Amino acid sequence: MPSHRSTTSHPHPAPAAPSLRMRGGVPALFIPFAVMLTGILILGFAGLAVPEAFWPMVLLGLLVGLVLARSQKAYVEALVAGIASPMLAVILLAWFLAGIFGRVLNETGVIEGLIWAATSAGLAAAWVPLVAFGISGVLSLSTGTSIGTILAVTPVLFPAGFAIGADPLLLAGAIIGGAFVGDNLAPVSDTTIVSAYSQGTDVPKVVRSRLKYAAVAGAATVLLYVVLGFVNSGGTSSGDAIDAEAGGLVMLLAPLLLIILMIRQWHFVASLLVAIAFGLTLGLVTGRLEFADLLSVDSETYETSGVIVSGIQGFVGIAVFTILLMGLIGTFRAGGLLDWLMEKSRRFATTPRRAETAIVGVGLGVNALTTAGTPTMVMLGPWTRRIGHSFRIAPWRRGNLLDGASTSIIGFLPWSVAVLIPIGLVGSEVRAAGETGFDAVSIVPFVFYCWALMLVMIGAAVTGWGRETMDDASWRAEEAVLAAESAAESVADGGADGGLSTPPDEGPGGVGNR
Repeated sequence: MPSHRSTTSHPHPAPAAPSLRMRGGVPALFIPFAVMLTGILILGFAGLAVPEAFWPMVLLGLLVGLVLARSQKAYVEALVAGIASPMLAVILLAWFLAGIFGRVLNETGVIEGLIWAATSAGLAAAWVPLVAFGISGVLSLSTGTSIGTILAVTPVLFPAGFAIGADPLLLAGAIIGGAFVGDNLAPVSDTTIVSAYSQGTDVPKVVRSRLKYAAVAGAATVLLYVVLGFVNSGGTSSGDAIDAEAGGLVMLLAPLLLIILMIRQWHFVASLLVAIAFGLTLGLVTGRLEFADLLSVDSETYETSGVIVSGIQGFVGIAVFTILLMGLIGTFRAGGLLDWLMEKSRRFATTPRRAETAIVGVGLGVNALTTAGTPTMVMLGPWTRRIGHSFRIAPWRRGNLLDGASTSIIGFLPWSVAVLIPIGLVGSEVRAAGETGFDAVSIVPFVFYCWALMLVMIGAAVTGWGRETMDDASWRAEEAVLAAESAAESVADGGADGGLSTPPDEGPGGVGNR
């Protein structure tokens, strides 16, 4: 019987020496993050977890990190490198455009039109989260992007569902969870592609083999929404009391165009730009917008207003927090924290079960720190392949464990982009309606699908459910590939750094997907 563990001597590439050193060593990099997280949780438990309130918390964490750093110059350079991430630029641009798009839909009567349609069809508020989960899931499966789905769906479904009487936390959690169905399963999703090619297998194989995990998580999620629907079905819907009219439904052509462009694999930033231009033009042509609604400047106070200005302003709080957070994430990379975590887990991985547990555990941990699914998977891919190969774990199984970890936890962390988007788009609307407790921390328990998927992947690793192993021929072929990669890396390094190599320079973000 073949041994589970490889006896070959080709090494795991060692990380480059960190450019940032901390008093207390690499583990001290956790302290600034813990300071920030403690502050966010305190705000959350007090019902005050709004993005602007996060600013002092992350700034305090950055200050603590500066005190712990052995070189203030290296620390500041790490902060700047994190903030300079190209992915952060994409995030900010997408957020500001999404804010404008949402404001256009609100001002042109789309929400009232949807309320009219829902109440005319007799849709009860208790079933709105289930419907929202289904719609988000279908769209994300079509586009392969979780963030694009949240940006497209939230401005349309959330205000209408909330006005009908749906619980705002359940509704936000349903939209986010549905968006991650496609992130995990869609063949065109970049996480799916990375999970396949980083492990030396193909996309159809990883998609077919992960259906069972997604099916269990999806079934549990739907069951929860059905149970909650029956429990809450006796309540009254506020939709009947709303003065809604059908005229605004014509403006649904704008989000429809957005969806079509994303399905055709346009980048969601480009899709948003075109959809905004179309929506503004359609609103003006139909008389649902006036030119003054686009931009108005008070000649006495020089205060500006209009759908463009107010849409961007709605995301300023989240944008500032995210910029500061990316600086903190930059210190993780410069200080070698991620490489340190991988090295510690390699020592833990002494059996197939422990190896799979390490893959899921490190995947969850690093994603919790970076909230960036795809860059994290690119970075962890080679490490996952080598550990999995040592125990003959099938490539598609390794890819599924890594992908499941990466597309689950970032869906419910209060500092994650996925959670912050609904807060930025509709948080002020919910608070204006007199609702309390709608904040980033309060949403966490209600993203049912992401919680279910995370628990399924942990259970699969610990119990071995779904584990498949490589046959001798496949294992030997991969062994040759890994040996050749190690030799090439040693030659490229030229012996100057003792065979050390630097992980892929993927900028940290929060997008997690396209």
